[in-house]
This record gives sequence, C-alpha cells and structure tokens, in this order.
Amino acid sequence: CNHFFGAFGFVPHFPQVFNFYLEMSWQAYVDDHLVGSGHVTKGALLSAADGSTWAITPGFAIPEGPEITKKFGNIEKLQAEGIKINGEKFFTIQATPSEFYGKKGAMGVCIAKSKQCLVVGIYGEGMNPANCNMTVEGVRDYLVGTNY
Repeated sequence: CNHFFGAFGFVPHFPQVFNFYLEMSWQAYVDDHLVGSGHVTKGALLSAADGSTWAITPGFAIPEGPEITKKFGNIEKLQAEGIKINGEKFFTIQATPSEFYGKKGAMGVCIAKSKQCLVVGIYGEGMNPANCNMTVEGVRDYLVGTNY
C-alpha cells in the first residue's frame, strides 16, 4: 500500500481509505467510476440475480434488466440475439459467460458480470470502445475482489 501511494507523493491512512469504499453508495460507482471516467456516457449496476436496478445514470433506464440477466445464463442466445437496452438493440460483437460487447451504429455497450451484479457501460459516438471496456471491467474486477 505504501509503495503504490508513495509513488504519488502521499500515503493515505489505510482505515480511512477502507472505510470510504465500505461507505460508498452504489450510485457513486455509476456517477464517479463509470460516467465520471469520461469513457462511459451512461452506466448502471444491475442485480445478476433478477436484473433489478441498483444504480443508474439519471434519465437512463434499463427495463430489460431481467431479460439481460437471463441471457447471461444462456450464452448461445446472448451471442445470437444480442440485447436490448432502453429499447435500443445492440448486436453482439463478443459474448462470454462474464462479458458482453455490443454495437449499435456509432455507439456501443460493455456489460461485465461479477458474482452479484452486472456492470453496464454505454459509450457514444467518437468514444474509444476499449476505454469503455476497461472502465466497466475495472469496476467489475473491484466488485469481484469485494465479493460482489
């Protein structure tokens, strides 16, 4: 811990950093870590169990959450059919049991599955898909590390 943060000229007090992450709301993951990255225009966290919304960008909706969750349980269907998000059909670029990459015109989506949730990131025209993917996967990886 000290070596990593020391490279940036400061060493945080570990309990304070740890408590920050424990107290952070689900909405903060969307606002600060997904959309706040500048690589995601709209984001959401959905329950991997039932597709219900835990947190989402204001003005954005994913009523298809339950259907998306079901498709992650049937990878062949996910690969063949793609997904709809807020009524927009995204065609499959790649799909695995833990990730979906889709495209619709100049925009696209990355969905990364953790143990308990789906991290959703939409990128818009002129944005780098790889940056969106790394951002979404990074949030997912952090959640996996905390047993979510």
